[in-house]
Amino acid sequence: MKQRNVLIGLVITISLLVPVALHAQETDPVQVCYGPEFEAWLAGQKSLDPSIWADDAVNTSIVGDMVTTYSGRDEILANMDELIANGFAYELEVLSVEGNTVTVETRMWDNDARALGVAPFAGTEVCVVKDGQIQSTTWTMSDESLAAFGAALAALPETGGASVPI
Repeated sequence: MKQRNVLIGLVITISLLVPVALHAQETDPVQVCYGPEFEAWLAGQKSLDPSIWADDAVNTSIVGDMVTTYSGRDEILANMDELIANGFAYELEVLSVEGNTVTVETRMWDNDARALGVAPFAGTEVCVVKDGQIQSTTWTMSDESLAAFGAALAALPETGGASVPI
């Protein structure tokens, strides 16, 4: 009888802990921002799951004085699809996790950067998670990459150094 009560207690404990463990995995900000879903998208294995982005999410890229913002899940996903179509590749190193905020150092490539001879672009990205979804990402190009990018643009005769949308 004692063994049966212990077994029942163990089953109840496990049934209570499994949902907590699964929820912890789902809300780990590193996993939400850069986990298996993101990795599969980068590898071209599947489309990015829209549910990882909040309806009112904001994705911002800062390249010197040029700030590009995509607002809302649909706009962000359309931009992400364009990135993949343009040969986007991405490496990251987690620098810090503070609560629901992840800061990573990044190296990014796309066909445009490769054509300019300035790939990879280095930068820092901050991803904020709220309720298990990405609320915002802000990527800022490093000073070194910005200098290389500016020099490459200045060398293009048709732009004369004018800004080119990324």
